[in-house]
Amino acid sequence: MKDTELKQSQANAEKTHSKDSGTSENQTIKRVEIANSPFHVITIEGQSFGVMGDYRLTEKSASEAEIKEELSKITWNRIVQVVMLLEEVRSKINKKVNETI
Repeated sequence: MKDTELKQSQANAEKTHSKDSGTSENQTIKRVEIANSPFHVITIEGQSFGVMGDYRLTEKSASEAEIKEELSKITWNRIVQVVMLLEEVRSKINKKVNETI
């Protein structure tokens, strides 16, 4: 998989790749929704990380529960991450709209 660069202030927020983007067929991918939040925990081959949409928010961890706990905390860092991701999505949508006009 290729790394994707993003405009961001958070070093640990990066674009994730969907399970249909060329990963091996033998790879186990598990996606768990975190209730009452926009976040999910993705586990691939025993390594878990938190995401919002297509964007990774946390470092990898061997513990899915640890990621769930980390994402359930509302910190200023998490708020800034979410705002930056929403701004990135908004700018991509605006760019597409402007290209079609």
